[in-house]
Amino acid sequence: MSETPIDRRIAREAAGWFVRLQNSSACAAEHAAGAEWRAQHADHERAWQLAERFSARTQQIAGGAGRAALERPRSLDRRRALKTLALLIVAAPLGLAAHRSLPWREWQADERTATGEQRALHLPDGAQIRLNTGSAVDIAYDDSVRRVRLIAGEMLVEVPREPAMRPFIVDTAEAEITLLGSRFLLRQYPHTTYLAALEGAVQVRPRLSRGDEGLMRLATGQQTHVNSQAAEPAVKLAQNRLDWLSGVLRAEKMRLDDFITELGRYRPGLLRCDPAVAGLLISGAFQLRDIDQILRALSQTLPVSVHYRTAYWVTVTARVQA
Repeated sequence: MSETPIDRRIAREAAGWFVRLQNSSACAAEHAAGAEWRAQHADHERAWQLAERFSARTQQIAGGAGRAALERPRSLDRRRALKTLALLIVAAPLGLAAHRSLPWREWQADERTATGEQRALHLPDGAQIRLNTGSAVDIAYDDSVRRVRLIAGEMLVEVPREPAMRPFIVDTAEAEITLLGSRFLLRQYPHTTYLAALEGAVQVRPRLSRGDEGLMRLATGQQTHVNSQAAEPAVKLAQNRLDWLSGVLRAEKMRLDDFITELGRYRPGLLRCDPAVAGLLISGAFQLRDIDQILRALSQTLPVSVHYRTAYWVTVTARVQA
């Protein structure tokens, strides 16, 4: 398929036709008119195919609750779906690349949280897992081992001792982590695993290490980052690592782009920081229950503006001086 961007007008028309024809009440004449529109120009057909691909991948337009929303003619959900689909079609090269790498394993996980959601899981042995925003785990218990896989996001684990003394193991993309105590914090980054021992020790084995060569033991009150080959030297636990449990993001001279990335974990849609202001520093404690309020505060305390292309596409840019 061509990588040339689709004209915005064609993208809007394609989104309109696609959404209209997903409605179960669409008649034969409407389907015929849609087919005629597709045949009028190669870009019409290309835009339609893109709409189908995005819909099939996300299952948000054609299925389940998405279909119900589209069948309400004046629904806000329907208008939002139209706008989102049109934007995806216009940005086809970027959009397809993003959708090809969608974290499908997260959707198939045993347990997961949506953006902005936190949830507690109670496991059969009395262990508890607190999942932060956008997190996903698989849980596999058997007679010999208690195993949890952190697929995405962040979790606090509280592990009870049990008479059978089965090992409690957490798998991440980079390491196998054996919990030897009772309370631990883990976060999956794109290429590393963050690990903190809050109560008790942890044994860490990077996936590509040989034998006991890369084996590391983390003591209470220590934290580290692990890649697939080795763990960084342990350092003292940063206390702000637990702030998310109380819905707070605490920054201490944090770069603005890093701050925006953290905020983006708790807000649906795309939240970006323009490179021109990425190096600005920010400090403070911010309540995560209202991300847009935080963004408004940024525009009042830093030389930045917040631009809403849509409710789900927001960019922080340099403020234009009058």
